[in-house]
Formats: sequence, structure tokens, C-alpha cells
Amino acid sequence: MQNNQQSIGRSVAFGFAVLSAGQVLLAAVMISRTIPNLDAELRAKTVAVVSAITLSGAFLAWYVTCRTKKVAPHQPALGVAGALTANLIRLTVPLLALGFLQISAAEVHWSGPLQNFIRETLVASYLVLLLLDILLHVVGYGEGIQAAKHHAPK
Repeated sequence: MQNNQQSIGRSVAFGFAVLSAGQVLLAAVMISRTIPNLDAELRAKTVAVVSAITLSGAFLAWYVTCRTKKVAPHQPALGVAGALTANLIRLTVPLLALGFLQISAAEVHWSGPLQNFIRETLVASYLVLLLLDILLHVVGYGEGIQAAKHHAPK
């Protein structure tokens, strides 16, 4: 059991490192863009907030995935439920942020270029983190999982 917990911890830490590195790279690209009517300091603050939002959703989804993937061969329903929960978390967090932008209070206080930049950053962050999550699954999802044994009837 101790070895299983260490394996989950390593998977979670590795996934968080990969997701964070991808988000930092994307943040650097988004901050370096030149956008009229939007100064560099405001772009940096916006990217920091959006990165925190999307990275928290992606990390929480990766944590749920790592916790459920070890029991999936023995309890397939729990594996499916974990995967669906992770996808729901990964998608809901950025959608809530986009929904917040649609309310009238946000539209009144923020300028059009800022709202567009926030939306672009949210979508780009979500897509990059989704790509990295898919790559993490492809590369490391099967690690340490034993196939379920099927017994033929006698």
C-alpha cells in the first residue's frame, strides 16, 4: 500500500510539473504579445489570474485521474467515474470563468480589448493544458497497472 501511495504521489508530482511548465511557456507567449490599448502590466496580471484558474482545474483533474487509475483494473466503474469526473472538472473551471465574463457587471468594468484578451488566454490555456493532459495519459497512464485476469468457466 505504501508503494502504491508513493507511485500515485510521483505521478501527481510529475503531472503537475509538466502542466506547470506548459502553462509557464504559454504565459510567456501571451504576455509578450503586443495588443493595442492594453499595457504590459495589465497583460501580465491577466495572464497570471487566467493561468491560476486553468492550471488549478487541470491539476485537480490530473489528481483525480491519478487516484482512480490504480483501482480501475479491479473496479472498472470507478475508473470510468473518475475519468468522467476529471473531464468535468477540467472543462467546468474555464467555462465558469468564461461565464463570469458574460455577466453584465464584468462587461461594464472591463474594456473590450481586455475581455477579448482574457477569452483568448482562457481558450489557449485550456487547449494547451488539455493537450499536455492527453500526452501524460498516453505516456504514463498504463504505468504500474496490471491487467485484469479473466478466468475461463470450467
